Amino acid sequence: MDVELIKLPTETLLGKFGLGNHVPGSGSATALQGLLSAQLISTVINLTSSEKHRNKYQSVLPQLKKISSEIDARIYPRLEELFQQDSDQFDSAIKLRIARDKENGFRKSKELDQASQVALKLATETLVEVAKLCVELGDFAIFIFNNGFRSARGDSGVALNSAIAAVAGCLSIINLNFLTIDDRSWVEEIRFITSEIKLHHERLLVMANDNLRALEREVERNLSLRSEVEILQDNALKSKNLSNADIENIAKNLQNILWKYRDIVWKKNKPEDPREILRPNFAIEKLLDYKIVRRESLGMYNIYGESAEVAGIIDNKNKAIGISEKFSPEVQNFTLAHELGHALLHRETVLHRDRAMDGSGGAPRESIELQADKFATYFLMPEKQVRKLFQEMFYMDKFSINEDNVFALTGGSVHLFQSKLKSPRDLSRIISSAESFYGTPFKSIAKVFNVSVEAMAIRLEELGLVDVESAVFSKLSA
Repeated sequence: MDVELIKLPTETLLGKFGLGNHVPGSGSATALQGLLSAQLISTVINLTSSEKHRNKYQSVLPQLKKISSEIDARIYPRLEELFQQDSDQFDSAIKLRIARDKENGFRKSKELDQASQVALKLATETLVEVAKLCVELGDFAIFIFNNGFRSARGDSGVALNSAIAAVAGCLSIINLNFLTIDDRSWVEEIRFITSEIKLHHERLLVMANDNLRALEREVERNLSLRSEVEILQDNALKSKNLSNADIENIAKNLQNILWKYRDIVWKKNKPEDPREILRPNFAIEKLLDYKIVRRESLGMYNIYGESAEVAGIIDNKNKAIGISEKFSPEVQNFTLAHELGHALLHRETVLHRDRAMDGSGGAPRESIELQADKFATYFLMPEKQVRKLFQEMFYMDKFSINEDNVFALTGGSVHLFQSKLKSPRDLSRIISSAESFYGTPFKSIAKVFNVSVEAMAIRLEELGLVDVESAVFSKLSA
């Protein structure tokens, strides 16, 4: 052919495939499928390696770079050549056949037939090379489907199936050509090669089906997740007079959903420790589809006649939560959990502002604020997890003041320890902020749960983990 096919506009090229001529034909079509597969693989690699996503995929970037280099330097340019080469070779074979059929002389007819056989062999060998390259592309596509940018798995899937289709097409044409090629030894040689290609094709088909089933299972789990969240929300909104037990149960159900579906919520970085799911931002954004906006300041508002800095804002209508960065990380975390409570329990609250809070109570609170506070407490400091960690840290179910415990905690005497206590709450505060016991260092229980010392102190008292009655404290002011 005189036309360089690859440089034709898409519409013109596709039109040529549909004209009913022998060229460009099915052989060129397989190479074109390979080219499409290569380009889609490159697209996913570029997305995965982009500045926005590369940190998440650091471990696979070297392999992606290698794949990209193979495609750019070898596979894509060669497929371009084969795309044209197949068309030229098959065109030559067909023209020789036509000339053979028109030739009346036996010798000339035989020469033309042999020449057409040679041209058809060359075209067949071209298809073998196309198939081999597309097997490589299929393996690349599987790798990027499983390891590349997850939101581009549609591109990866199309790349894989284009490569598979190209291999299947090549095998079909090759076998069809065998029927008209008289060279038995050559046919057996090529059949041996194609038998291995067929095994690769079958392997790729199995893996493509596995990937499809994996996506289908993921869809089913996502639908199941959405259904459970909707049921939780509906149940949470049914009662206006929620008891503390009701609120705690709602918090537990939310935690169970986060744990059960952590592979969806956290994807590849899914938590392996139940304490790691106690992050209200994930519940807010991944389960409830609210957007969290952090600002240096959310301004001031008047409450009970006093001006207070706004710590958090919830806008249920627009599904948005604002958090002020003026406060400590612990206060911000509790505020997020508090707003999460509002989102679940108080949908009638359209636009609502909250002052800074850390779970320690204090100023007068409306009933919905108390409920949101309770939810935050139960969500951030679940009883089972607090008790478990407390026991791991202090080797006991309840801390009481005695010589052994005080020495393990401070290395000092009971008398000196008690002289520093100004109220029973001081004991709870010390336990909440303790960072060693019997000389074993650890992160304080308040820091582990990312709450203030005061909030954890109150929670320890609620759960009966600190024997405040054992604290004989000084009644002198500090």
